[in-house]
Amino acid sequence: MKTFTALLCLFLLSTANAYTLSSGPIQKWGDPTLGTGATISYSFMMGGEQCDTSTCSALDSFMPLGFQQEIKKAFNTWSSVANLNFIEVADDGANFNTLTTSGDIRIGGETIDGPSGVLAHAFYPDTHWYFSAGGDLHFDTSETWSIDNLVDGISIFWVALHEIGHSLGLGHSNESNAIMGPYYNPVLTGLQADDIAGIQYLYGANISAVPVPAAFWLLSSALVGLCGLRRKTSSKN
Repeated sequence: MKTFTALLCLFLLSTANAYTLSSGPIQKWGDPTLGTGATISYSFMMGGEQCDTSTCSALDSFMPLGFQQEIKKAFNTWSSVANLNFIEVADDGANFNTLTTSGDIRIGGETIDGPSGVLAHAFYPDTHWYFSAGGDLHFDTSETWSIDNLVDGISIFWVALHEIGHSLGLGHSNESNAIMGPYYNPVLTGLQADDIAGIQYLYGANISAVPVPAAFWLLSSALVGLCGLRRKTSSKN
């Protein structure tokens, strides 16, 4: 079970370790000891539940076909570098932040603020026995979501990757060129060094992976003209 905790939002547009963690006591799944791994379940909400500010929507009601694969790819991206194991389970349809047998991280849609602005938000993890909001992730139903973010709309994979970082306990990075930076930046096509340092600080490295030089994870891509995680404003904690 999970509890209601701090909310992190993703906005449109746009050093040493610049990552930040959840405010207050450090929050992570599994053993609270830093650097220890965790097994975390997730589920896709069915729609019609009471959300934190409105009614929740199922992702298939406003996202294109293939959205589940993009979100699963985002989970796999985090587990490829950290000692994390993600398991998809069925959602039981409970309202937001109530007793539930659903996944630790429940994923759904919600009307947030209309097109642009806040793209999605997620809650820090927590494991209090009588609430369930911790880790939950809501995409704004008003955005144009896409598999091909540079052509058709907002990247489902990119936003899921960022928001899952919050669901795992990472705050917004002070490194602008990081997935966990506060602004949507589809030029970044994968986790950056600062993202990896932050998640491994919380959960340790992937213990089954063959060691790969750090430079491998500094994924590059051509600069293309659409930037941003708010088209552009400050972030909200």
